[in-house]
Amino acid sequence: MMMDFFIASNHNKEPTPPPEPEPEKPGFNDLPMELLLKIMKMISLDDRIAAGETCRRWLEATHYYTPFNEKLIFRFTNIHFSDYDPPIKHFVHAFRIFPRIEATSVTFLGNSDFWPDFGEFILELTLKNCLIRDTELFWVLQNVPNLRKLKIESCDELFRMWHFDKKFLCCESNFVLEDLLEVSLANNDFMDETHFNWIMTISPNITQLDISNCFKMVTAQRRVAMVEHIMRFINNKRFQLEALKFSGTLSIDDICLSTLAILDGLRLESLSLTFCDKIPPAIIDLLRRQPDLKINQALQFKFNNKKTVKTMKTPGFISFLTSQPNLVHLDLSQSLGVTDEIMELITNYLPKLKTLKLRRCILITDEGVMDIVKLEHLEVLDLSNCERISDRAMFNGVIGRKIKNLKELYLCELPSLSDYSLIQVTLNFEMIQILDLSSSPNAATDATMQYINFYLVHLRQLILYCCTKVTDAGLTGIDLPYKPLEIWDISESFSIDRLFKLRVLNMSGCYRITDLALQKGFKFGELKELHLARCSLITEAGIADLVMNNKSIEYLDLSECPNINDYCIELIAINLKRLKTLKVNKCPLLTDDCLCIISLNCHYIKHVSVNGCFKLSRVEERLFRLPTMRVVNCNS
Repeated sequence: MMMDFFIASNHNKEPTPPPEPEPEKPGFNDLPMELLLKIMKMISLDDRIAAGETCRRWLEATHYYTPFNEKLIFRFTNIHFSDYDPPIKHFVHAFRIFPRIEATSVTFLGNSDFWPDFGEFILELTLKNCLIRDTELFWVLQNVPNLRKLKIESCDELFRMWHFDKKFLCCESNFVLEDLLEVSLANNDFMDETHFNWIMTISPNITQLDISNCFKMVTAQRRVAMVEHIMRFINNKRFQLEALKFSGTLSIDDICLSTLAILDGLRLESLSLTFCDKIPPAIIDLLRRQPDLKINQALQFKFNNKKTVKTMKTPGFISFLTSQPNLVHLDLSQSLGVTDEIMELITNYLPKLKTLKLRRCILITDEGVMDIVKLEHLEVLDLSNCERISDRAMFNGVIGRKIKNLKELYLCELPSLSDYSLIQVTLNFEMIQILDLSSSPNAATDATMQYINFYLVHLRQLILYCCTKVTDAGLTGIDLPYKPLEIWDISESFSIDRLFKLRVLNMSGCYRITDLALQKGFKFGELKELHLARCSLITEAGIADLVMNNKSIEYLDLSECPNINDYCIELIAINLKRLKTLKVNKCPLLTDDCLCIISLNCHYIKHVSVNGCFKLSRVEERLFRLPTMRVVNCNS
C-alpha cells in the first residue's frame, strides 16, 4: 500500500522543467562596429588583415570599410595571368572585390574572365615590366569602367609590338574611362605619338600625368619629337591638369619650360622636374643685385645709375616656376641648374609648398637654404646630398618657429652637418615621423640618439645607414660618458624603445652595435622592418632577445654578419611568425640545415636572399617547395 501511495503521489506531481541554459557571455565579435573600427584604425595594415580572420564581423570591418579598403593592394609578381594557372584560377571564383591591383613582371596569356567579372570594382591598376600585348591591354581596360588611376611603367615590349593599322585609329576607341584622372607612363623608351594619343583618348578627364625617365634609349630627334608632342597635349589640357612629373626625362629643357610658362590657365599643384640647363651668368648677377625684381617673360631693369632701362629675356625655368603660385609639391631632385638664386625665388613665389625635394642639387649652398623657413606649410623636406650645406644653413634657414608641421626630413650624406643641428631639429620638430640621416656620420652620434629617443616619440621610420658613430650607449643610454640631458643635479638617459611607434629601423653599417643594444634597447611592439647588415658584433645572444621582444618583424636583413649561424636562423624562424623577407647574404657559418629550418617554420615567407653563403647547396630546390615563396636569391 505504501508503494501505491508513493506512485500515486509521484504521478500527480508536475514534472520539473529542464534547467534554462546559461546565457552566452558577450565576446569580441559582439563589439559595436564603431568601437571595432576605432581599434582597427590604431593597428597596421598587416595586423588588420590578420585580425580580419577572427570572425565574419571583423572581416567586414577589415575589408569593406572604405578608408581601410583604400590602403589594400593586391600584388601579383612573376606569374602567368591565365584562368587556368594559379593563383588567377582561384581568384576568378572569389566572392570578394579587388579595388587595387598591381602586376609586376607578369605574363598575360589571353583574355582572362577575371576582368569582366571583377573589373567593375577596380579603381587602380598598375602594370610594371609586364609582357602584355595591345589586344590584351584593350581587353583589360574596356572591362574596368570605373578606373581612377592607371600606371603602365617599364613596358617597352608592349610599345615595341603595338602597331595601329591606320594612323588615325590612335585617336579612336570604342570605350572611354570617364573617371580616369591619374596616368603614369614612366620608364618607357619606345612609346610614340600614336600610343600616347590612344591612351589620352580613353582618359579625357586626366588631371595628373607622369612621364618620368622616358625616351632615354631613342635618338635625340625622336626624343625631341615626343617631348614636343606632349607639350602640345599639355597646351590642350592646360585648364584641367593639376600635376606633371618629368623627373629624369631628357629634352625637358629651357625652351619647353618657356612654352609652359606662357600657357594661360595652367595652374599646377604638383611638379617633378630634373633641370640641368645653366642659368646665364647675367641673369644670376641681376638677381643678386636686385632680389626684389619683378619676374615676367622679359626682365626690365635700370642700368647706369638708374637712367637707362634694359630688357633681358627671362629663362624658361625661372618664368615657369614663378608662374605657378599654387604649387604644393615640388621635386627638383638631381637638378644641376638649381642655384641659390633659384632657391630664393622658390621661397618667395611658392608660399603654399608642403613638399620640397632637393636631393643631389649640388650647387645649393648655405645662402640658398636660408629662406626655407619662410615656407610655413612645409611638411616634407629633402636636402640629401647637398654637400655644401652646413650647420649655419640648418640653424638659420630650416629650424625656426614658423615651420610647425614638418613630418619628413631627409638629411643623407651631409658631411658638414654636426650633431648640434640634429639636436636643434629634435627640439623644434617633435612631430617628425620619418628621419633619414644615412651616411651623415658627424650628425648621428650617441648624444643625438639620446635627444631623438626622448623627443621624437612619433617617429615611424628612422634611417641610420652607415652612421658609424652610433654605439650601444646612444641606443640604450647605458655607460654614456656624459648625460646630454641634465637639469641641475638630475641627469637621465633614454633607450630607443621609447620610440614605440617605430615601424622601420635601418642601422646597416653601424658596426659598433653589439648584443647589448639588442637586449636592452630593441623592444618594439610595432616594428615591421629591421636592417642590421654589416653589424659584425651581433651573436646568438643578441638574436635570441631580439626575436623574443619584437614579434611583429616581417622584414629582417642580417647580411654580412659573420656570427650568424644555423641556430640564429632557428631562433628567427620559430619566433618571428610573420616573417616575409629574410636576407642573410655572405654569412659564412650557414649550412643546409638552415634551409630545412626555414621550410618547416616560416609559413608566410616570400623572399629569401642567401647570396655568398658558400656552404649552401640546392637552395632553390628546397625553398621553392614552400607555397608562399616568390623570390630566392642565391649564387653560392
